[in-house]
Amino acid sequence: MRASIARILSTVAHPVFVNLLCLYLLFAIFPPLSHGLPQRIQLFYISFIFISTGIIPLILVVVMRITGKIQSITLENRKDRKLPYLLTISLYAFNIYNFVRTPTTHPLVLGYLLACLVIVSLVFFINFSNKISIHMATLGALCGLVGCGAYVGFTDLRFILLVFILLSGMIATARLSLSAHTPNQLYAGFLLGFTCMFFMMLFSFTFA
Repeated sequence: MRASIARILSTVAHPVFVNLLCLYLLFAIFPPLSHGLPQRIQLFYISFIFISTGIIPLILVVVMRITGKIQSITLENRKDRKLPYLLTISLYAFNIYNFVRTPTTHPLVLGYLLACLVIVSLVFFINFSNKISIHMATLGALCGLVGCGAYVGFTDLRFILLVFILLSGMIATARLSLSAHTPNQLYAGFLLGFTCMFFMMLFSFTFA
């Protein structure tokens, strides 16, 4: 794969954008959320979670790059990832704490946030000893989310799941061609994200 194409794919599949897609699908494929909550409430959840856990860490990364604290906004260096990951973990924990205290928060929303918190936390701690792909972890979470929706049988999501799996393969190839990760780091990231999201959402569904 050409380096220019690989960079475009890596940018399009940036964890921030994948997170936004996950949030949209969370409220689109689970009827307790898509039909059980008014649209303005759905929009509030999507906007609040996306801005707090996606945009704010991204702003931090940009500021750190401008001030020379990190080498690149793509966070290729393991050391560059520590502070942005730690901030993201703190923001997910903050959201969970606040939403738990709100009686009207749906269990599926809490399950999604908890899955994201576990994924980012595991990636953060693994990062101390080895580099793991956050791109693939978020894509794995995306597939896990859709896979759970397909498993509980609300609607036929097999085609969508297949598309996202193929997309994940393309992004993995792009990351590999850019020498950003080894194959094992890519496999581990995807498996981590998929497993955490699938089982956490499945567990949360029992309380929905």
